[in-house]
Amino acid sequence: MLNPFLMNRLLLIVFCLWGFPLVAQELNGRVMSLDAQGNMEDIPGATVYYSADKLGATCGVDGIFKLRVRTFPGWLTIRAVGFKPDSVWVDKPRFVHVHLTANSSELAEVSVLASPGGHDVQSIQSREILTMKTLAKAACCNLSESFETNASVSVNFTDAITGAKQISLLGLSGTYVQTQVENVPSIRGLKSTYGLNYIPGTWIRSIDLAKGQSSVVNGYESMTGAINMELVKPDTSEVYFLNTYGNSQGRFEVNQQAAHKFNGKLSTALLTHYSQQVSRLDGNKDGFMDLPLFNLVNVMNRWKYATDKWMVQWGGGYLREQRVAGQMNFEEKTSNRYRVYGFGSATTRFESFAKIARLFQTKPWKGLGLILSAADHRNDSYFAFKSYVGREQSVFGNLIYQSIIDNTNHTWKAGSSFLYDSYQERYIDSTYARTEIVPGFFGEYIWTIPNRFTLVVGNRIDFHNQLGTKWVPRLHAKWDVSPTWMARASAGKGWRRVNPLAENMGFLANTRYIQLVGNLNPLEEAWNYGFSLAHEFQLANRKANFVLDYFQTDFTHQWIVDMEIAHAIRMYSNPGASYSKSAQIEFNYSPLPRLEWKAAYRFQDVASDYLSESGGLRRLSKPFLNRDRVLVNLAYATKYDIWKFDLTWQWSGSRRIPNAYVHVGDAPEVNAPAFSMVYGQVTRQFKHWEMYVGVENLFNFTQPNPIIGVSDPFGRDFDATMIWAPIAGRMVYTGIRYKIN
Repeated sequence: MLNPFLMNRLLLIVFCLWGFPLVAQELNGRVMSLDAQGNMEDIPGATVYYSADKLGATCGVDGIFKLRVRTFPGWLTIRAVGFKPDSVWVDKPRFVHVHLTANSSELAEVSVLASPGGHDVQSIQSREILTMKTLAKAACCNLSESFETNASVSVNFTDAITGAKQISLLGLSGTYVQTQVENVPSIRGLKSTYGLNYIPGTWIRSIDLAKGQSSVVNGYESMTGAINMELVKPDTSEVYFLNTYGNSQGRFEVNQQAAHKFNGKLSTALLTHYSQQVSRLDGNKDGFMDLPLFNLVNVMNRWKYATDKWMVQWGGGYLREQRVAGQMNFEEKTSNRYRVYGFGSATTRFESFAKIARLFQTKPWKGLGLILSAADHRNDSYFAFKSYVGREQSVFGNLIYQSIIDNTNHTWKAGSSFLYDSYQERYIDSTYARTEIVPGFFGEYIWTIPNRFTLVVGNRIDFHNQLGTKWVPRLHAKWDVSPTWMARASAGKGWRRVNPLAENMGFLANTRYIQLVGNLNPLEEAWNYGFSLAHEFQLANRKANFVLDYFQTDFTHQWIVDMEIAHAIRMYSNPGASYSKSAQIEFNYSPLPRLEWKAAYRFQDVASDYLSESGGLRRLSKPFLNRDRVLVNLAYATKYDIWKFDLTWQWSGSRRIPNAYVHVGDAPEVNAPAFSMVYGQVTRQFKHWEMYVGVENLFNFTQPNPIIGVSDPFGRDFDATMIWAPIAGRMVYTGIRYKIN
């Protein structure tokens, strides 16, 4: 018979072993809807419950959920209002992909109870997800037209000639926003001039918009935020998709997508885009085309190979575009450029990418990924007698490894990156060439207290062959004050090397001369810090939320493009202070079934110290940027989304413009008036296709006299860069979307 003392010790050991918690492992998944036609869409707000550990979670706006599971196997139950519940038997850590089918008796409530506004409540950053549903609220022909219903991003023409557009986030231009396609650098370098027009809207499945500093894993160039686009995937795309579009201003386009699965592992997709502006418009009768004529061809082929251990994606693309603009009687092949003002641009681009990931099915927190991309970009342009030739060859690589420390409450990422850029540029009779080589290393630590607090500390160091060694620290924190209140904060640094000509191509649409002032430093460097507060609540038994955020960017080095003195474009390193302050509040509410309402107000204070003609410093607000902006969006859908109605009103406050009318460098500031824009769209859905009709600039507001000196386009007063409002008037459009699943 065992000694009672030994018996007690044995029972204690068994009890401790039985009660000792196993190391938690992440169980991730995605919940999507699936209708009779095979259409799939993320279900935000779906709930999941793991019976073995009695754990639950709520899906984010992208349908993603995460659970820290200790016991296997077990049943995972998924529920969403308006859908039939489902259960999945989970025997090991893995990614669970669940498709729920609609419950016809509850289908009318589906869109109402989803998290409104598109704000990701789970993300540690102040982050919005623009889904296909959001993008379809407007014509969305390319990336530049994807933000019409978004309160954070503004898109404006850079001039009245080229048709180039530029986004603005937190009061700063798109060059300070890190824009990527599936974590591959996209709109940068020579592509930054017309890049917003080069990504077709129908290729985009979602847009991830993050304010403030992004992760050090993605690079060092982010200063005000990051935009990452997810494109059509070969394994989840429709077998065939067709989108046709035409508008009253003489533009039409055709988009096609075809996908094929060879087997359970290999799939491919071919994406094609063709668009053309065929009509010469001169609504203000100033003798110049309001919009450039263009012809754009864009093709991409991508492949995906996936097993339990490996996921490999690769592909390539080709783009060719021709642009012609200027006076109405300008003909590119026959006109004398010294008698008739004309603009022309020819662009070709080849690019390729590969993404390789090593998966660990039993250890989902562990991963190894490699991203590679290469591009060759060529552009030949002329502005009357001023010519520009640009060539860029770029190679990018990013190696990332992630794992945990003891458990998933402590995770880390580390890796290295490499960037190679070769530029050859010629402007009139001056030639510029440079080669940038930037190897770098990064690391990131994430500490999580589940459902309470998350802290991310990241650092990276990069070695630029011209600018030297650069250190980039970044910090993010998220505090779940309660289940309905979330607070976020971020701080960090970003830097970049300036591309003076490519990034300011629109400013060449005038007869100003370029003047380089002082000891130029091509480095731009800034600190960004901010916070956001989000609250979800019930208002009259309907779901609502509001988001309040504030971000500030302080430059330690900035490149100034100064147009404050008549007849000159001065470029210099900022000798004084330069900052941007941005505050925004947004309210989202569903007051009635299938009716969504968004209202937002944004305030921006952006200023820099400019050199005056006398050599002193003069602090001025950023030109062409409105301080105040209001956006209201209403969206209504009938049952089963057979009819969809969308209406957006944007009010833009006054903004400062350089006093080029009187041509005095130290003259009092001139402010452009405030104005409103209204957008509307109606969509009718059928079994396999849908038709949409819409209008932009409903009340036909345009900037009076957008071009200065039109009577003498070769005189010293000609200037087409003082743009603060739309140039073309009301535009009506229609289109058809057809798909085979």
